[in-house]
Amino acid sequence: MILVKLICIDLDGTLLNDEKKISHKDKEAIETARRHGIYVTIFTGRNYYAAFPYLQELGIEIPVVFQNGALIATPSASEIFRMITLDSKIAAQTVELCKEYGLYPVVYESFFSKQDMIVEKNYQGAFENYFRFNQHRIKKIERLESLLHAVQEIAEVAVVGKDELIKALLLDLQNHTSEFTPVKNQNIDGETFMEIFGKNVGKEIALDFLLEFFDLELSQVAYIGDNYNDLKIMQRVGFPVAMANAPEDVKDVARFVTSSNNDSGVSLAIEKITGAV
Repeated sequence: MILVKLICIDLDGTLLNDEKKISHKDKEAIETARRHGIYVTIFTGRNYYAAFPYLQELGIEIPVVFQNGALIATPSASEIFRMITLDSKIAAQTVELCKEYGLYPVVYESFFSKQDMIVEKNYQGAFENYFRFNQHRIKKIERLESLLHAVQEIAEVAVVGKDELIKALLLDLQNHTSEFTPVKNQNIDGETFMEIFGKNVGKEIALDFLLEFFDLELSQVAYIGDNYNDLKIMQRVGFPVAMANAPEDVKDVARFVTSSNNDSGVSLAIEKITGAV
């Protein structure tokens, strides 16, 4: 008997292989799950436009979680169920602290802008692949503060750099305000990609909307993920699955560790979730 009624899947490092493609095997497994009457949707850190082509490819029509839960909308964006912005004053404080601590800030101007990543200079470091892949989204300006003083709210600010410096920045920012949510996305070689959102943002919080929308219990939800921004939601759902390429901290909370994102790990996870062979 299939107990799981909703499968939530992360994109990068999970459903997408390193070439940013979905394998035929994973697509077939998702379609099989839907034929079993299971809802399947995406929970991603990506913004709307960066995720949209994959939603089309998968034929998803139910609500999707974007930008770690700051935005919940249908793939067509005809319905927006939740949109949590970050106050521009807090964003400006974050940018100023980044400069003080020698960290790299990125202002994500809007949830629905194709060129949403605003920076002052080129990035160098452990996350160069991310910035290279998203080059089409990046706009360079002289001073981020000038932009932030001209608007009331933005989508988020990313802070990139040494883990211990980011921890110090967050403590400093917390002394000024509690109206924000830090979401740790990824760590590579001691360097962290930390995202600063408005208050009460997180995939684990966005899940509550889906539970109410489909009238489900946590025990009926499976989540497949690979990184730190998946950790809290995996601790909540009935069937958490970690990819083989996930950090050990993420694997530790999983009920099942599947194969890697380059080996169609999602299809193996869905087989395990549904009891199919």
